[in-house]
Amino acid sequence: MSHTPDRRATVHRALLQRLTAAAVLLSLLAGTLAYAVERRMLAASIAERTRLGVELLRAEYGRIVQSGAVADDSAVQRALEALAQSVPRAQFGHFVLVVIDSAERRQVAKLADTTSPLASQLPELFDSASMRYPTTGTELAAALRVDGATLVPVATKITDEAGNTIAYLNGLFQLSPSALAALDRGMWITMLAAVAIVLLTTLVVYPIIRGLLQRLGELSIQLLDANIEILQVLGSAIAKRDSDTDVHNYRVTVYAVRLAEALGVDRAAIRGLIKGAFLHDVGKIGIRDHILLKPGRLNQDEFEEMKKHVPHGIEIVRRSRWLNNATDVVAHHHEKYDGTGYYGGLAGKDIPLAARIFAIVDVFDALSSERPYKRPIDLEQSLQILREGAGAHFDPDLLQVFEGIAPKLHAAFGNRDQEARQQLALIVDRYFKDDLSGMMQEATG
Repeated sequence: MSHTPDRRATVHRALLQRLTAAAVLLSLLAGTLAYAVERRMLAASIAERTRLGVELLRAEYGRIVQSGAVADDSAVQRALEALAQSVPRAQFGHFVLVVIDSAERRQVAKLADTTSPLASQLPELFDSASMRYPTTGTELAAALRVDGATLVPVATKITDEAGNTIAYLNGLFQLSPSALAALDRGMWITMLAAVAIVLLTTLVVYPIIRGLLQRLGELSIQLLDANIEILQVLGSAIAKRDSDTDVHNYRVTVYAVRLAEALGVDRAAIRGLIKGAFLHDVGKIGIRDHILLKPGRLNQDEFEEMKKHVPHGIEIVRRSRWLNNATDVVAHHHEKYDGTGYYGGLAGKDIPLAARIFAIVDVFDALSSERPYKRPIDLEQSLQILREGAGAHFDPDLLQVFEGIAPKLHAAFGNRDQEARQQLALIVDRYFKDDLSGMMQEATG
């Protein structure tokens, strides 16, 4: 079965989706940065406006100090009112409340904008938001949103020419509606411009990227096909060296996948199960022939030597990043549910799920299949033997699920080699060749 054009389209679509996602992410990042810059520029404008007022007020307050009228609160009040008249309102807002405290932190003047719709709320807002006595320069607090108005608490020190603090100024600066509208307009224009630049750049370079993606997709498909072929060839070679038939590998893989599907196992885990089922005995390549091919029962020393095929197999699959997720089956397919198996002596749910699945289907196929040295055992007797091992050799919960699907599987593939090969080809297509997007996510995740 060949799906090369579709598979190329799958690779191209997956990579294009990632390119688009990256472009959108960069656009949002650029827009956010633009918004932050706009906000900072507005804050700088407010600070500059405040500093202008402070400089004028400091000059006026210094004149009062020099005249000796600093003790006259009314004189300070008049100076403050005069300042409010002499400094025109900037287009981005104005002070709706200003309070001056002396260096001794005694209030000497207070001026509120009685025409403001917020006039009655200003004292309470001032008390809750004022910073009162800043230690350095001019400080701006977080803006307040009140009845649709935006107020910025401001605090600064007034110093004489020698740098001595002679007073503190606190106030509430209200941004004008036009300033807020300009902020929103500038923010959206800047954000949209940033998004447009990123997307336009993506469109300009897309033909180049598309060509590269197409070539990369072809190479990815070729690499995948080569990996799958090597997987099948290696598994079959090991099976034949073990005086077994490679169809055993095909059938147990089909059975394992069908049981995993019945259990609701996710696609990525099933891919690892398929690899592990093919290569479960790959470590036997390191076992000497007089032990591997011995027709009779192994003695204790020979059995200990045979058990070494598991660490041999682990070492082999871990050398390949693509085969790494086969390790669960390769390492633990001889574990038993009661903990008496090998290689790790694991028990119960500590045994990886893939290994617990494989243990059931491996024994089932060994029992129910014809081999050169034995006749097949019928379906019901094979299942009865498995039931006798429930809780000892096999996970009883998984075995119960397998019993529900075993009759249909046995009827379709038991001792039917060609059907098993064809079904495995369909499984490989489904989980590898037709799911390139998922495999790419695994590879880059």
